Amino acid sequence: MKRLVPPLLALGLALGPGPLLAATQLPGPVVGQPAPGFALTTIDGKHVRLNDYRGRTLVINVWGSWCPPCRLETPDLVAEAQADAVVGVAFLGVDTTESAEVVRAFSVAKEIPYPQVAISGTSAFAHDYGIRNYPTTFVIGPDGVLRARHADNLLPRAQLHAYVLAAQQGASAPLVSAFQAQLDALLAPSQYTFTGDPATVLASVQRAVAAIAKADDQLDDAMDDPSRDHDLIATQQEEETLRAAAIAALAPIAAGDAQLALLARLRGDEDAALGNWTDAKAAYDDALAKAPNDLEALGGLAAAEGELGDSAAVVRLDQTIAQLAPSRGPYVALARAQIKLGDVAGGEASFAKALALAAAEPPPNAAPIAWTALYAGQAEANLGRTAKARAFFARALAAAERVAASDPRHTWYIERAQEGAVALGVVPGAPPALSMVPWTGPDLPGSLASTIKYRLVVTGKPGTAIDLVTHGLPTRWIGSFCTDRVCAPFRVSLVVPAAGVKIVEFQVVPQSVVARTPTIRIEASVGNRPVASVAASVRG
Repeated sequence: MKRLVPPLLALGLALGPGPLLAATQLPGPVVGQPAPGFALTTIDGKHVRLNDYRGRTLVINVWGSWCPPCRLETPDLVAEAQADAVVGVAFLGVDTTESAEVVRAFSVAKEIPYPQVAISGTSAFAHDYGIRNYPTTFVIGPDGVLRARHADNLLPRAQLHAYVLAAQQGASAPLVSAFQAQLDALLAPSQYTFTGDPATVLASVQRAVAAIAKADDQLDDAMDDPSRDHDLIATQQEEETLRAAAIAALAPIAAGDAQLALLARLRGDEDAALGNWTDAKAAYDDALAKAPNDLEALGGLAAAEGELGDSAAVVRLDQTIAQLAPSRGPYVALARAQIKLGDVAGGEASFAKALALAAAEPPPNAAPIAWTALYAGQAEANLGRTAKARAFFARALAAAERVAASDPRHTWYIERAQEGAVALGVVPGAPPALSMVPWTGPDLPGSLASTIKYRLVVTGKPGTAIDLVTHGLPTRWIGSFCTDRVCAPFRVSLVVPAAGVKIVEFQVVPQSVVARTPTIRIEASVGNRPVASVAASVRG
């Protein structure tokens, strides 16, 4: 998963002989300055404003359930929020890419104790806070001054705690990590002098471009690794310093289509980084006039056209990219662009192509199928096609359960598939529904060790009394429902809470050997009337 086009900054540093580079302010709030005001409404209908938090330290976490590093940092955010609740620290979650139903499904599953907001990526908040990377965390002091702006996952928890403590004292805490030092060394200005004859200068430019690409790849790899915390914004600043110097060095010597195309693409990257989308479009057009099949320029132009609102151009560009690089990623991007333009049939055809390509990837190929089906399911859910969305989420779950446990995103696939289905069930007016997947994360209080565990999610109208009963258990096997710190064997009665979602830890305790893998079914009823069921094959 590549990041969105990042906001970068050209720093005022000299790289070898030559004039000092002009500093350019990147979009978004500045640490040490007053935080932008906001007026938001939580998914529970509560109005919140920045001024409401005056006198308290506020942590704002901008996230998306589709974002693996967001999930990775959630347990630490929850733990810090619970620890800080009594010392004048408030937390607020903001999702700028998903519906309130998806936000509710995730926050309930993760037992997030602080309020959540679901808004558009084109909202005033997203603009004023410069949201271009997920996750991004802001720490605002009691005086309303921004004290930390941390893009990408915020791990370990000690770093978040340091930000909070510093903000309470009216200061900002630095980020120090071995991985950040590695990035700093890779992008160090002293390595790139950009002097000498044209061949030497060109070689330095190419080294700098390769270093920026390597840093981006390392940042992407670090998204799943909590041991490699980093300051993404500072790294982007270092990248842009290098890029600006490379442009200045290459411009006087560029000759021939290849070099001129590289120069134009670098200029497009710089303009895109600074949010100058009209200039970025012109630069990428210039690059493609000289190198029509340059995938990076095509991708940059598609991003610029998207920001400028030309959906038809995005589709044309994504079609070209998919033809040049036929794999699941480009076809998923094309499908989403087609659906946004209103070509639902074309989008579904592109999703089908993406799934076929995912299935054809070298084994084990369960992860690519799960990834692609999740995107297709969410697209159908956004269109209101509930049956098709459920089918895709079921396909994603079936694939996710085949993903190796050693895969860093094994849990992500399972949870996303279930949450997608759960979100369909918390829409007002939706009938009661059940969803069950292998348990992930910490056990609920009262659960037994060394049992086969599932996360059973019950959705329905708040206040509805629902009875759950097990069927198909072999002789001497026990099926236990654990909820609200109490476990009940074989059957349980519960009431759907105000959120419309109830999490149950369903445990299977095999106490005999059976010849065949049993299929255990859970049936939900309201007033003795069956309303939903779910089944799973359980290996004892």
